[in-house]
Amino acid sequence: MEMTPSTAREFWKALMDNATGLIADAHALLERESFGRARSLTVLAQEELGKALWIYETFERSWNTGAEAPKEVAKLKTHGRHHATKYMDAFVFGQDLAAFWGDYDCIESPEEDSQDGWEAFFAERKSKATAAGQRANDEKMAGFYVDMDGTGETVLSPTDITSGNIAEDLQTAAQVIEMLLIKDHSRMKFYAATPYDSTHEQQHRLLPISHPDDWATAPEEFKRGDYWMDPEA
Repeated sequence: MEMTPSTAREFWKALMDNATGLIADAHALLERESFGRARSLTVLAQEELGKALWIYETFERSWNTGAEAPKEVAKLKTHGRHHATKYMDAFVFGQDLAAFWGDYDCIESPEEDSQDGWEAFFAERKSKATAAGQRANDEKMAGFYVDMDGTGETVLSPTDITSGNIAEDLQTAAQVIEMLLIKDHSRMKFYAATPYDSTHEQQHRLLPISHPDDWATAPEEFKRGDYWMDPEA
């Protein structure tokens, strides 16, 4: 699919807005103890992030310079309907979350610094991402639909799903989406010759979920969004 950088920017912001909205909705469902649907919406948010990453990687330089030459986003055409692929790319991006916040001890590298070592390392990462994508897609479906197990004797319902790690997975997803928003903020602040194009609303929406302890102690003025909203709007 080919698009201009300005159209791509509009598309990217809509994807990120939808991703943050899905995270907020998942959080609301989690508080109602609707665990299966909360997990399903979390996976959908990560799929939207994966698609947003394709756009970002293609148009980052154009957004910096203001160039308007159209570009092809190949993955939108080849993988736009492949849910697991979108999730996999978001999963790989999320592997850098700890390092993004300064925990460089978590950075993985091959045991052997050689071509074979690096090939094995990337093959293992791809295998992990593929497994994570399939698992997440299965969990998404289980959280939305009633089904039968493989024996055809047991009914499976979203209401049967327990809390498990769903809260932790939701917080991590919020932080990974936030990471791309912060990356975009830094890009505009330090590298772009184009006007600043705020995503503060999306970042603010994530904060109660991505950083709940900090949010709990934040002043009411901050929680209202006074730092980015026009009070008279």
